[in-house]
Amino acid sequence: MNNGTLTNIFWGLFLIWFGVVAARLGGDLFLTVNSPLFAFGTGVLLLAMNAARSALRLSLSMLTIGLGLILAVANGFVLFFRQSIPFLPELLIIAGVALVIGAFRTRNFQTY
Repeated sequence: MNNGTLTNIFWGLFLIWFGVVAARLGGDLFLTVNSPLFAFGTGVLLLAMNAARSALRLSLSMLTIGLGLILAVANGFVLFFRQSIPFLPELLIIAGVALVIGAFRTRNFQTY
């Protein structure tokens, strides 16, 4: 199995997960996206995808490992201990900024 096939499988699983959580929450997509259960499951899927990549000796993605850990651990804490994490949005913003800066630093952009 190649990396593209595996990625497509996990995109399919992600969409199934999104649909299941949305159905559980009455079809409200706003509630679904803001649900700790949805974020936790998404993090677990990202980690599972990299576990499958590792088992198949494919290249791992540090992005999906990091994001999966943040989503699974932080939202697992929210789900199991019923405590909010006030700095979670800021943590995700910092991770996104770091990715954008890293992309600009490692890519050669052509101007036309």
